[in-house]
Amino acid sequence: MTVEYRGPEALIQAALTAGEDPSAKARSLKALHQSWAQGTRIPTVVRPVVARSWSRAGALEKDIVPLDASSIRELRESNQELSNLVDLFKDRLLSLATQAGNQLVISDAQGYVLWVLGPSTVRRRSDGIGFVTGARWRESDVGTNGIGAAMAEKVPVQIFGPEHAREEQHSWVCTSAPVINPATASLIGAITLAGSFRTAHPHSLALVSSVAREAETHLRANHALRMQRLELTNQLPEEEFILVDSQGSVAASRGFSVSERISLPVGLEEGRSWISGFGSFNVRQVPGGWILTRTHEHLKLEVTSGSLRQIMVHSAGETTQIALSEKHWQILELLVEHPAGLTTDELRSLWPAMTPQVTIRAELSRLRSKLPGMIASRPYRLVVPVFRGN
Repeated sequence: MTVEYRGPEALIQAALTAGEDPSAKARSLKALHQSWAQGTRIPTVVRPVVARSWSRAGALEKDIVPLDASSIRELRESNQELSNLVDLFKDRLLSLATQAGNQLVISDAQGYVLWVLGPSTVRRRSDGIGFVTGARWRESDVGTNGIGAAMAEKVPVQIFGPEHAREEQHSWVCTSAPVINPATASLIGAITLAGSFRTAHPHSLALVSSVAREAETHLRANHALRMQRLELTNQLPEEEFILVDSQGSVAASRGFSVSERISLPVGLEEGRSWISGFGSFNVRQVPGGWILTRTHEHLKLEVTSGSLRQIMVHSAGETTQIALSEKHWQILELLVEHPAGLTTDELRSLWPAMTPQVTIRAELSRLRSKLPGMIASRPYRLVVPVFRGN
């Protein structure tokens, strides 16, 4: 899967045109910001990307409380995809950022700032507004800003001066681009050039955009190598199969028409499972992923209406009737109503208050044993087609 920025959309995100006076621009935006902050209406002349962000975030005044050093280190170590790109970002952006009086900021997919690099003078100013390592800069945390808007819009964004929601950020310009993993289409972080609004230039947007695309090219190449390694290091079955990594990217298959990625059930486990769009599979975990082999069973679960607490399992032309206890019936009814699944805590309402969690899990385990391979966990959910009978 190739993830591309929307070209025309990205071009209109630049806050200034070449040669436009930053000070004059800031003065004109100040009045627009005041009009919005003092009321509920967003002036129609506000750039669409900023108007959308103002609508989402509002004028937040939350305190910014950064993570401690150990939590920052843990986030860096747990995000290897982003950490492996830091040298690339520094090589492509840090020197140019320094020359322009900007700092380079690298944040993760949650909006946490994990690296702040650049001139000490800029970093001291950024410390004063809480734009520091360990702080979270989503729109829901600090209002409209470059990182948060780029994460929400999934396109490169430049936020200039009073386009920021909070007044202490009005002397800044932040030019951000999201970094998206092409294999999963998931956001892994954002890169930002930040400095005085007087340093604003539309070329900054093109620069961070190109570096983000280069990073995604690296991610795509690394993913291809991992898929090759997954295929070469596992003994593949003679029967029809699909070999996938933990995110569902397909490394190899036989007997199936599959795309580059399939949707795996949340909390996939070894044993029998229903894979949406393909049917019933035997699932075996291997280093780096899963091997899925077809069971040649076409299961359907029929929930009967009326006073009888029973279900019908239809498989390969045969029907099996299974009686359920009142409690198991209540659990099943909730799972039918919530196809995305429920956690243990969300099912707790079926038991008296203060019932130990181990008791609830034991009952769920007994129900799963009655319906092997049909109820997955984490969260608990039905993984076979369900219909209601008479």
